[in-house]
Amino acid sequence: MKFEVKFHSGYKGDETPRSVIMGEREFKIEEILERKRVLDEKSGKRYEVFLCKMEGEMVKLERYESGEWGISFLEKP
Repeated sequence: MKFEVKFHSGYKGDETPRSVIMGEREFKIEEILERKRVLDEKSGKRYEVFLCKMEGEMVKLERYESGEWGISFLEKP
């Protein structure tokens, strides 16, 4: 699935995801519940993880060092 992430850009560059565009639809990120930097012990690469509430759904966004993104839709508890 192809998608694009729009950001609020601050003085450090792209800082906070604000919406995700899939196809011709834009989905607003309502709340960022958690943000963390992760080190993959196997590859030694770092990436950022954002757990977000997006239009009532729980979503995990991952931003890799390469600039690529991953998205996962999480099940509701």
